[in-house]
Parts: sequence; C-alpha cells; structure tokens
Amino acid sequence: MDALSLEELTSLCRSTGGPHVSIYMPTVRFGPDSQIENGRRLKNLLKTAAEELDSRGVRPREIDALLAPARVIIEDRPFWLRAGDGLGIFLGPQTATFRLPGKFPEVVVVSEHFYVKPLLMHQGSDRHFFVLALSLKRVQLLRGTIESLVPVDVTGAPSSLSEALKWDDFEKRSLQFHTQTSLAAGGRRPVVFHGSGEPDPKEEILRYFRGIDRALREVVPPDTPLILAGVDYLLPLYREVSGVPSLVDESIVGNPDSLGLESLHDQAWAIAQAVFDEEREQATRRIEEAWATPRVTPDPERIVPAAFQARVDVMFVALDREVWGTVLDEAGDVEIHERPEPGDEDLLDRAAVQTFLSGGTVFAVPAEKTPRGYPAVALLRY
Repeated sequence: MDALSLEELTSLCRSTGGPHVSIYMPTVRFGPDSQIENGRRLKNLLKTAAEELDSRGVRPREIDALLAPARVIIEDRPFWLRAGDGLGIFLGPQTATFRLPGKFPEVVVVSEHFYVKPLLMHQGSDRHFFVLALSLKRVQLLRGTIESLVPVDVTGAPSSLSEALKWDDFEKRSLQFHTQTSLAAGGRRPVVFHGSGEPDPKEEILRYFRGIDRALREVVPPDTPLILAGVDYLLPLYREVSGVPSLVDESIVGNPDSLGLESLHDQAWAIAQAVFDEEREQATRRIEEAWATPRVTPDPERIVPAAFQARVDVMFVALDREVWGTVLDEAGDVEIHERPEPGDEDLLDRAAVQTFLSGGTVFAVPAEKTPRGYPAVALLRY
C-alpha cells in the first residue's frame, strides 16, 4: 500500500475548484498478464470518466489534460509490478494515486469534490498503527497498515542499545535477570537484575528507554496505537517509563530480529485490528445508548447540515450505500433525489468529509456494520 497520510487525506478532502475525477478499481497483483488486465480495466474506467465529463460540458482538450496522468499509468510496467489489491486515482486540481489494501468495486465519480468515502475505511481516525521493535542490537519504529510494515525514521532516537550506552560487551557484563510468576495474582513480578559493576544495568536501560520515548512522542499521534515487540524482560522496563498515551496493553513477545517482518506484521495487525474493532464497538454502544435522544440521527437531511456545522462527533457511513442529491447552501441544506441526476453527488460522502475535516470520527464500513443497518448514522455533539 502507498501509505496515505492524514495530511494527504485532508488535502484531498479540501480540494475544490473545477471537475474532480475519483476512480477506484480492483487490481491483479504481479503475474504474467497482470499489466494487461489492470491496464485494460483502467482504460475502460477512464473512458467512462471522459463520457461523464463530456456530458457535463467539459471541453475535449480539458478532458484530455485532466485524464492524462492516469492514461500514462496504463503502460507503466514498474507501476503495475507493485500493484496491491486495489487502486485509487484522483484527478483534478491535484493528482494522487494510491495502491490500496482490499478489493474495491469499479467506481468512477465525477463531481466538484473528490469521492473519498472508501479511503476513510482505511483511515477512520487515521487507520494505521506503529510497532516499536526493541532488542539489544537494534531499536526500530515501524508504521503498519493492514498490508505491511514500513520503517520510520525517528529523529533524536538512538538506533541501538549498545550504541546509546557504549556497551560493546553488553551481553558479557554479568547482566542477569529473572521473572517469577505470582501464583496469587496470576501476573508477573517486575524484572530483578543481578550483576556487578557500575553503572547499574537496569537504570542505564531505563535512561535509554526514556530517550527513545521522548523522541516517539514527537512522531506517534496520541490516537494511533503503538505496539511493543521485544524479549519479555525489556517490555515491562519500557512500559515503566513510557509516556506515549496510545501504548497498547498487548505486546509481541520475542526477539523482533528473529521473528521476521512478515510474522511481526501478522501479529501486530491482529493486535491493532482488535484495538480498532473495540473503538468501533464503543462508538456503537454510545450511539445505541443515546438512540432515543435528539443527539442521534440516521436522517441524511439532518446529518449533512450537522456535518457542515461541525456538530457531528461520530459518524457511521456505509461503503455500499449512496444518497444522491445536491448541497444547496453553505449551511449544508440538501435536496435528495431517488436517482442520481446531473450534477448530483453522494451526500453521505460529503457528510463524511465534513465530519472528518471538523475533527469528528468517521467509521466507513459495510452497511451490515452500521448501527441498525442504516446507510448513515450520526452522533451529534449537541
């Protein structure tokens, strides 16, 4: 996946001025005929986009200029060598292309704004996570998505324990440890170190971890899960000093250097997914508890204006449902149509964008996972 940052998503959401073309499509991963199949599919979707632009009165020269960056991709073999399961292409005042996890149905939307609802499925409140891999030889921060882990540079953080402490003979410094299981509580007692010489190994490690933690707080957002991976005696020491508010309770136990990136990702994603699912379930419970009050509404005619007025705290929006219509004014009043008419847009997408831009939380999910199966449900701030 091309990592979609919060800044990039925000930029797409804010884009205005002139026609915007949003294309989503499933893609075939690298194989004998993958470029041919992917290229053919994209070519057909661009033809659909051109026809829609023409019907809106856009001149042929402008259509060609708008679609040109995507037409170049059709014959770009290196691009298709890195294909994932899905692809999103955005053409307008700005151009962006993202290889995405998950299969997307073929979608072409021409509007005055980019159609970003499917992207919110992978972002939600910035739907990614971090893994801090701790070992004696190397410390590494990795940014994770459903598909991969990618190393992230952390300015000011030492790259290894031995480098930071100047202990070239760390494993020979008579450092010993043990953990004992508490039969009464069923938990683990703090690590006990035995050794000789100065400085004290535990205090040096704690000092080192404090340095890493200070650097991480500049990189890891407070609402993005941070998952620890490391040998069992290092993990409680890091937790002892950490001030990262999003540090997850569950860890990956084992030497990250020995686990391998694929295994590390699989274990990390399982933990992250549980965190994300719990956030969604908590939001669902909040909505159900307030269902009979004016603060909860499944009515698009109330949701869209509330989103424009920055009143939506939490919004569930169905990826496989649309409500077509137009936004009539800056207050967000809408006119809804049974079938899409010229100039219409998906009002649910527009409401999700406005909620996201105003700091609300958006859960873009299949319709069966929205509260009570509605196309959209909003929990209002007031």
